[in-house]
Amino acid sequence: MDKLLSVIIPAYNCESTIKQAIMSTGVYQSDNVEVIVVNNGSTDNTKLIVKEEALNNKNIIYRESKKGVSNARNKGIETAKGEWISFLDADDCFINYKDNKIHETLLKSKYDLLIYNYLVGQSKIDLYSMIKEVEHSKIIMKMLENPTKFLTVWGKFYRTSMIKENNIRFNKLLRYSEDSEFLIRYLLASGQIEFNESYIYKYNLSENSTVRSYNPQLVAEYEKAIKQIKIDLENYPTYKYSLSVFILMQINLIMVHNIFISNGTNRIGKLKSICKKNYVRDALNSIGLRDAKNIRLLPLLLCKYHMYIFASLIYKIRIFYNEKSIKNDKNK
Repeated sequence: MDKLLSVIIPAYNCESTIKQAIMSTGVYQSDNVEVIVVNNGSTDNTKLIVKEEALNNKNIIYRESKKGVSNARNKGIETAKGEWISFLDADDCFINYKDNKIHETLLKSKYDLLIYNYLVGQSKIDLYSMIKEVEHSKIIMKMLENPTKFLTVWGKFYRTSMIKENNIRFNKLLRYSEDSEFLIRYLLASGQIEFNESYIYKYNLSENSTVRSYNPQLVAEYEKAIKQIKIDLENYPTYKYSLSVFILMQINLIMVHNIFISNGTNRIGKLKSICKKNYVRDALNSIGLRDAKNIRLLPLLLCKYHMYIFASLIYKIRIFYNEKSIKNDKNK
């Protein structure tokens, strides 16, 4: 490998943030980092900005792909010459990159996956403190049961050889949860996982995020991802319960980011309809009153016992606090 680290940035209409993202990677401070920016159909000045940066630094590499974040990330993987790969979204950034001595950690690490803490807006997400297990299977269970915190592709460092030797790529047919599906397959192929207590990534909240806007195709797209992840895990009975929790967490996302933000009527009817689908009903049958202490499962437990009105109230409250969090972060 020519470099220690390849940072892959999918770029789509990100002229206002792409330069900050590139600069946050440490590419201007270390010759051991390469940044691969993959433009996937931008119609603004993204291409010009990245090409100008590439002229100033030979370790900034410009590539193009077909539309879609999976196509962009796969192009980045094909291009990568680093021993490690990390993914960075164009509107996010690495933080305290040099202070956290990432290079020293990567040089010494014997692990297949390094996972760091991160920020969502101004809120700290402390994954390091959440993981007490050292057994590989138990870590995967914890990650499956907490997908919104753990199953993001960013904030992590992957061995390039592990990705390429196992032919792990992003599924181009998926529009949602494609990063979770990629990471699950990587987890199944990997050996030991290391968690680091440093905060190295900032996920910037946006009111314009695609998952915060009503999309009539979102339910079908999430279902497509769920079915693929079920196939990925079908030979691993150890993760049966954790997979059920993962599926129910996806249903939460569908409700909060789709059904209950729409202006349409019969939202409770749509909730009932989704809960009657076979894959959701099977997942609901895996949980019971013992899971009531898990606040995230509470609306699904209410659905299991046909208390849909109370479940809908919880979803509406969650949407209210999500919107409030975005506005508060924007005003800071």
